Amino acid sequence: MYKMIFLLSFFALSQLVTAQTDPSTPQKEMEKLQFMTGKWEGSGWMMGQDRQKHTFRQTEDIYLTGAGEVMVVHGLGKSTDAETGEEKVVHNAVAIVTYNSGEEHYDFNSYVVGRGGGKSIGKVIKENHFEWYLDSPNGQIRYTITLNDKGQWSEVGEIAMGENWFPFFEMTLDKVE
Repeated sequence: MYKMIFLLSFFALSQLVTAQTDPSTPQKEMEKLQFMTGKWEGSGWMMGQDRQKHTFRQTEDIYLTGAGEVMVVHGLGKSTDAETGEEKVVHNAVAIVTYNSGEEHYDFNSYVVGRGGGKSIGKVIKENHFEWYLDSPNGQIRYTITLNDKGQWSEVGEIAMGENWFPFFEMTLDKVE
C-alpha cells in the first residue's frame, strides 16, 4: 500500500515538474540574442593602467549552436605598438552564453587568454540591447551591447564607483557576414 502511494506521489510530482518546464524557453530566450550573431569587425579604445586610452581593432565571431540553446562568442583584439610598429594581440576571448530558465537570466561563461575564466550574469534589457555584469576587485563591471541606428555593434564597458558608472572601454563594429 505504501509503495503504491509513494509511486503515485512520485508520478504526480514528476508530471507537475515536467508541466512547469517549457523546453522551448531556452531557444525562445536565445532568439533575443540573434542580433549579435555573425562576423563583426571594427575598432575601439580601452583605458590602460596608465589612465590613457589605447586603441585596438576587434573582430567578433558569434553563432548559435546546440539546437539554438548555446551561443559561442570569439573575440580577438589587436593593436599596433607605437614604438616598434608590431601588431600584438590585446584581447583573445571565448565565451559560452546560455539561458538559465531557473534564474531567468543568461549565464555568460568566458575565458580570456592570460587572465583566466569567469562567469557573468546577463539580461536582455530591450530589443537589441544586452547587458552582462561581473564583479572585480575594483567594483562591479557592466558591459552593454546595442545595435545603433546604423546597425552597428556598439559596446561600452563601465565600472561602478559608488553609485556612478565610469566608461573604461568602447567599441563599434560593422557586420561583415
